[in-house]
Amino acid sequence: MQSLNIPQELLQLETHMQEEAGFKSGFYPELDAHQESLQRLKKSQQKIFSQILGQKSLEPYLVDRQVHLVQGIETLLLKPGFSSVFKGIVIARSHSGQFYIEPLEAKTLSHKIQETRAEIEHCLQQICTQWSTKFHPLFLFLRFFDKQFDYLDHLQARISFAKSLGLNFVKPNTSGQFVLKDFAHPSLKEPKPLSVDFNHSLLLVTGVNTGGKTMLLKSVLASVWLAKHFLPFKINPHHSKIPHIENIQAIISDPQNSQNDISTFAGRMLDFTHALNTPNLLLGIDEIELGTDAAEASCLYKALLEKLIKEGAKIVVTTHHKHLALLLAKNPSVQLLAANYDHQAQMPTYTFTPGLIGKSYAFETALRYGVPPELITEAKELYGTEQENLNALIERTSALEQELQSKQQELQAMKETQEQGYQEKLRKMQEAQRAKEAKLNTLEQSYAQALKQMQETLREFNRQKNISQAHQQIQQIQASLKKEPKEAKEPPSLEVGDFVGYGKLGGEIVGTSGGLYSVALENGLKIKVKAESLKLKPKPQAPKPQVQIKQKPQAKGQMRLDLCGLDTQEALEQAQDFLANALLAGFEEVLIVHGKGKGILRNALREWLKKHPKVLEFSDAPYNLGGSGAQIVKL
Repeated sequence: MQSLNIPQELLQLETHMQEEAGFKSGFYPELDAHQESLQRLKKSQQKIFSQILGQKSLEPYLVDRQVHLVQGIETLLLKPGFSSVFKGIVIARSHSGQFYIEPLEAKTLSHKIQETRAEIEHCLQQICTQWSTKFHPLFLFLRFFDKQFDYLDHLQARISFAKSLGLNFVKPNTSGQFVLKDFAHPSLKEPKPLSVDFNHSLLLVTGVNTGGKTMLLKSVLASVWLAKHFLPFKINPHHSKIPHIENIQAIISDPQNSQNDISTFAGRMLDFTHALNTPNLLLGIDEIELGTDAAEASCLYKALLEKLIKEGAKIVVTTHHKHLALLLAKNPSVQLLAANYDHQAQMPTYTFTPGLIGKSYAFETALRYGVPPELITEAKELYGTEQENLNALIERTSALEQELQSKQQELQAMKETQEQGYQEKLRKMQEAQRAKEAKLNTLEQSYAQALKQMQETLREFNRQKNISQAHQQIQQIQASLKKEPKEAKEPPSLEVGDFVGYGKLGGEIVGTSGGLYSVALENGLKIKVKAESLKLKPKPQAPKPQVQIKQKPQAKGQMRLDLCGLDTQEALEQAQDFLANALLAGFEEVLIVHGKGKGILRNALREWLKKHPKVLEFSDAPYNLGGSGAQIVKL
């Protein structure tokens, strides 16, 4: 607003105008005179009507005591028979039979009022004509100014609307970051806030039926559309980031059309053909394998989706088919998300776990919606135990793969940290070498200066013919030069874990306290000394012939132990060896299966785990891993 250069003509008119529509007095004398005359005439008219309404003879004929404006004329509403007491002109008749009468006493005054109003309108027309002539060269500026103020008013209206309902705006970014925090879809009355970090090209959502997968897909698409069009919605704007995406396409409904001879699968192929030719695309696909054979569709849709990923599209897909999920999970551009299920409540939780392939829980969902239990039992028998085990294996494999990737990232971070530490030590050693060279240069300069002083002293003694004394002083100077000044040792830069020398012994620094270093010497003793007494040394490698590793054949790290059918003593012995091997292998979580039965082995194992020094916690395994017949143990 401050950068706008307002023309002087507009600023001049502003001084002439009132806050409400109209001109201020003092600028247009003729207009002011007519307006003052109109005010006097109106006061006289009000006085005449007050006198007429005060006549007692007229009261029986008055319908009300108001002055009615009819056809631009001030009138009174009277009942029939008024002519005997009142003289006037009938202007109009009401629906109920009364008459609108203009008093003869006010007719002349009314005519003068109409004439004065006409004069005022004429003056206003002349003034507006003058100003229009001045404004005509400024037409483009005025049109721009009016448009910008309309735009500002529009934004203010949106902001006021958002504040009144507790909504927020999110400005789209161009970096591609996509994070939703506490997003609520506008079409739901009391939605559970959704939080998702969509940091890959494709978000693959699997899991329980009616668990909110489709609503998550719609929420992702809706958030981009709302942010793009600057519409307010419920979200945490401080922790949310939404990208600007030009084209948004949803493949959700069944495209089958019998009139145009299009099947469900054919309609989906048409949608994909359109998507393949659309740049800067956000694509949402619900139940992707709808309408055709699952095995064929898995391969086809994998190829289509990877083609869209290469073209830079952002894609959200929901599916129940684990074959497609397994095919896509190997792609680093794919992000897995599983809808969760509460086994105790037998209900979906409408929450999501990243990195997993979820189970559909079709049998449980059908039972909850009224399908007879005997039909569910029959369906489970037909489905088979092997298929159930295969699904559990797929889900566990997905979890282990995510765990492996997490471990790899941790190892990479540790490697980078160690590399940084090595570079830092190398830098310190180089600095120490430069400092040593600087001190050596200082000593050489001191030596040269002393030699020069010696030569001057010799010449002086020669002049004095005191050769013997000169020789004595020369010998003293030479002796002092042979004694090199002790170099001020700076304490070495040491850290916990460094190998150092202390006298003829070596040891490892195990701690620091109050400026002293705790060193575990090779002879088994531990001492506390200052840094000046230590010297950094390379850590010795243990001779290979002296190292013997004895390992039992069964001491191989496993993540699962089956104790079913064993007695208590034998089971606890195997559990002891199992946990020892798991610790050596670096496992943080293992599974011990003990079976259900009478609970004797379960209770004995749980009591033993409580006392084990390396067990952090343990609990019953999930339903698909054995439930109360197994224990998940964290080490």
